[in-house]
Amino acid sequence: MFLSKLGTICTRMDFRDANIPSASFHTVAAILAIFAMMSTDWILIEDMSAKNGTLDLAAITAAQLYMKNSEPCHAIGCHDFWEAVRFGGYIDEEGKSHVAFHTPTRVIVDCITPSTANYFYILIALCFVISATSSLCATMSLLPPPAPFLSWLRNNSVLEMSNMMLTLACCTIAIVAQTDISDQRPEDIVAIGAGVFLVCISGLLSFLAAMASIRQSNRKVRMRRIDNQRLLCARSLRSWRDVGRRPEDSRPIVDFERYLDECTELEQTASQSASQSNPAV
Repeated sequence: MFLSKLGTICTRMDFRDANIPSASFHTVAAILAIFAMMSTDWILIEDMSAKNGTLDLAAITAAQLYMKNSEPCHAIGCHDFWEAVRFGGYIDEEGKSHVAFHTPTRVIVDCITPSTANYFYILIALCFVISATSSLCATMSLLPPPAPFLSWLRNNSVLEMSNMMLTLACCTIAIVAQTDISDQRPEDIVAIGAGVFLVCISGLLSFLAAMASIRQSNRKVRMRRIDNQRLLCARSLRSWRDVGRRPEDSRPIVDFERYLDECTELEQTASQSASQSNPAV
């Protein structure tokens, strides 16, 4: 029963206007955005204290004493904020305050602040919107949307441009988060990780999908124009040789209604003049 209904729906679908390249680009872009949301490598941190000889063993011992399950901070990603988190802190013997980021499985000290967490929550939201929009674009690239507004969005590549703007916003917020973490760890090397590059590739694929959509639209317009130019209507019953000698006697099919109106007026004028010149006996 279900398979028969599914087969009926598939047979009714019209794939003549499907844009396969654009749908492929959008599908990969949505998958990359989902991978970016699940990534743990948005920000990479390299601890330079051991290499520089400035490793503070007392601080590490204090962190392990005050915070159980404490781990070194090497990478931060959106996946770290999918769980319930909380912030805490302590003051060491020297009177210096430390910020602790608690998850159900680990604790990170002096790495993530509440402002950093807010940045990553925004990144999660933007990546979700990118994945949802790309999925919608992939569907509309395969099947013509029934609503006129969705057709307008598809024909003008509005959603693709929105995804590119969201990608730019993700990169900007990631750089701001990197700066915030660098302020917390000034002696370490803080760099952009793979999550940012996944979002950038997703935005690039949205751009390629927009180019594929625009190319298909231009090709349809060009083919329609060629078909219209092939359908020529003669103004009278002259032969095609007369049309070659007087090209003004032929017009494209797009002016067909205007041509009919003019022909009707000419015929009425001719009939009136004929009736006046040849009165009935």
